[in-house]
Amino acid sequence: MQIKPLLKSLQTQLLDNKSFLFFLVLGSLSSLLWIIGDTSLNALMYNRTAIVDGEYWRVITGHLVHSNGWHLLLNLASLFMIGLLFSQHLSIRFWLISFLSSAMIISGCYYWIAPEYHYYVGLSAVLYGVIIIGALLDLKQQPLIALLILVVVTGRVIWQQYSGSMDSLADLIEDRVAIESHLFGICSGYVIGLVLVVKQRYLDFQPVKD
Repeated sequence: MQIKPLLKSLQTQLLDNKSFLFFLVLGSLSSLLWIIGDTSLNALMYNRTAIVDGEYWRVITGHLVHSNGWHLLLNLASLFMIGLLFSQHLSIRFWLISFLSSAMIISGCYYWIAPEYHYYVGLSAVLYGVIIIGALLDLKQQPLIALLILVVVTGRVIWQQYSGSMDSLADLIEDRVAIESHLFGICSGYVIGLVLVVKQRYLDFQPVKD
């Protein structure tokens, strides 16, 4: 009996929150690229050698392709959950700018800080950036919840750098879990999020308006 009101509330939220469309489109695009298969994976993945040779689009597109269906599904679940929590804080235009900025920062970290990693695929690093951005923007409205999210997510990623990743997850996605990308992701989130917070508080910046 409780399911119908919950679904109605969710439907109302989605209809009233146009910014959630960005998350739907991003998820749909990643799904489409997975359906296309190895052709899109090989043409779009982060590939250091290919980038050096001039295929600069991989700096962005490498974050949109996935190693297999499980990899995609895990990231889609996180994407939509983050969208429901935080999408209302920015307009579609500013979410797009934030996504592109985060993707470039993460790829830049791979290129200059971790050149030993030649390949990378997946949305997870950008999602870590997005959840940090959302939580920083949520500090004014829900300070305790936002702070808890920041502490838990940041702590988890830092812990990963010492403890390593789970072998079972690597087996599931048929690729190594790029824990360094998660660190790059939260760093990008703090950079972008703090810039938005400062602009919002001191420069009369209204990020929910296009």
